[in-house]
Amino acid sequence: MANNNFSQKLTQIQQKVPEFAKRLPGVAKVEGLKFIADNFRNEGFEQKTGSYKKWPKRKIEKAKKKLIGEKWGGSLKRSWQQDSKALGTKVEFTSALPYADVHNEGLKAGRPPHFTMPQSQMIGESEALFDRIQSKFNRMADDIFK
Repeated sequence: MANNNFSQKLTQIQQKVPEFAKRLPGVAKVEGLKFIADNFRNEGFEQKTGSYKKWPKRKIEKAKKKLIGEKWGGSLKRSWQQDSKALGTKVEFTSALPYADVHNEGLKAGRPPHFTMPQSQMIGESEALFDRIQSKFNRMADDIFK
């Protein structure tokens, strides 16, 4: 009898594993987009869990916040949601806005000439993001083996 229960459980697990594997890129995308949103909310890049590399303060944004109390990045933050994709076994975080990479990487902005935008990283290599995704995958795997 016990052997039959084991066999049934093994069959259930085998049936769930392909669906689990198929869902992983989408789950990673969702966790990455939450990560980007959290970085905007915290105005810094989370390198390690709870440890942020703060973005430089911007003169224009300081004045804007005083006038209307608005946090910066509305269009830029939304663009990651719209343009990022889970493809096969990969997740690609992209923004169609031409200035997204300039902010994320701290690149030359062109105005004034030779001006380099200070980096305000939103996405990239991050132990904190990897930990988030790994934790989510572990919870999903735990559900399979219940």
